[in-house]
Amino acid sequence: IKRDVDELFSILPFEVEFFEDKHHYPIHYVGNPTVDEVTAFRAEHPETYDDFIRETGLDPKPIIALLAGSRKQEIKDNLSRMIEASRAFPEYQFVIAGAPGIAPEFYQIYTEGNAKIVFGQTYDLLSHAVAALVTSGTATLETALFCVPQVVCYYTACGKLVSFLRRHILKVKYISLVNLIAGKEVVSELVADGMTVNNVKEQLAKILPGGEGRSRMQKEYESLIRILGESGASDRAAVQIVELLRQKYNRSSK
Repeated sequence: IKRDVDELFSILPFEVEFFEDKHHYPIHYVGNPTVDEVTAFRAEHPETYDDFIRETGLDPKPIIALLAGSRKQEIKDNLSRMIEASRAFPEYQFVIAGAPGIAPEFYQIYTEGNAKIVFGQTYDLLSHAVAALVTSGTATLETALFCVPQVVCYYTACGKLVSFLRRHILKVKYISLVNLIAGKEVVSELVADGMTVNNVKEQLAKILPGGEGRSRMQKEYESLIRILGESGASDRAAVQIVELLRQKYNRSSK
C-alpha cells in the first residue's frame, strides 16, 4: 500500500491507529457510509409498529430479529440454533430477515415453520425489533445503529479447534464490527464452540426488556455512534479527493 497508494480513505475508525500509529502511513477517516444509510432510512420511513405488522402479516407480539447471514452456509450453520433457542421465549415472535437471492424454501428447512420471514425489509425489521440475534458482518453495525440490543452468533465446524486458534494465534480480540470499533466487548460474541443453544438463550435473556445488560448495551451504542461520527461519509470523501487532486495539479503546473 505504501508503494502503490497515494491516498487512502477509510470507513473504519480503528484503521487510523493501525495505519498511522503502527505503520506510519497517514490515511483519511471520512466516516462510515452505513451511518448515512441508516440515517436516511429513519428520515424517510416514519412507519409505525402497527403499520409494519399490518403490511407484513406478523403477529402483534414483540419482535426479535434473526439476521442469520447472507450465504447459505452461514444460514445453515446458525439459523437452526437460533430457532431452537427461540423456543425459550414464547412471548416474543422471531422474524428472519431474508437475504437477497435465498429462496423462502431454503429457510423453511431450518425453521420448521417456527419463524416468519420478511424479504427486502431488514431496516424496517430492525427499526421495530426489541432485540436481535445477528451473524457477524455489517449487520452487527446496522443493528447497533438502530440501537437494537444484540447477540452476535457465528457457528463454525470444528468449533473447538477454531476457538483454540482464535485464542492463541489471531491478534484481534473480536469478530464483530461493533466491538472492533468500540475497542471493547459491547455485544456478546458467541463464536465457534461458544455458539450453543444454551449460550444463545442465556445471552439473549440479558438484553431483552428487563434484562440486566440491556441498558448498558444501549448506552455503549451511543458511544459507538459518536466514534463513527456524523453522516455524510461519501460527501466528505468526495470533497477531500477533489481537494487533493487540485493540490496535486497546482503543484505539477508550477
